[in-house]
Amino acid sequence: MTKTIRFGAAGIAMFAALGMGTAAHADTATADATAEVLDALILNNDAALDFGTMVVTGAGTVTIESDGSVDCTAADIVCSGTTSVAGFSVEGTANKSVTINLPTAGVELRHPDHTLATAAEHTIELNGFTSSENGANGPEVALNGTGDATFDVGGTINLDGSEAAGVFSGTFTVSVEYS
Repeated sequence: MTKTIRFGAAGIAMFAALGMGTAAHADTATADATAEVLDALILNNDAALDFGTMVVTGAGTVTIESDGSVDCTAADIVCSGTTSVAGFSVEGTANKSVTINLPTAGVELRHPDHTLATAAEHTIELNGFTSSENGANGPEVALNGTGDATFDVGGTINLDGSEAAGVFSGTFTVSVEYS
């Protein structure tokens, strides 16, 4: 009888030791979780892109760089008057970077009289948009400590010499997003 009790106690101790060995391999860990909420971006156009005045007797291009410099060196184009880059201001979360999305396709500037004989007479293509602010991966601006920044946009117009006299106008879209 004593021998049976000893074997029973030894068997219970052995099963308990095996069960404890399995529990000793289990483990747990915790992880942090965060969520950052940013201020909504507000983009304003503060100044229009203005190529000034020109006399066109042949084909060529006129470029306004984003720093405001003008390239009007085509032999058949004479530029004059006041020019300006398109100015933008952006508001958002302080000390964040914002990617500037410029148009990738050309935009038509149209003559107010669309009844002219050819498309070339009443349209001028605007393309080659550039930004005054650029980061490592393209147009980008850093918001300052109060969440504000400004940038300028330039572009190029292409003339073929058949444009009718008048003021050509159009619009282009610039957008911003957090980098």
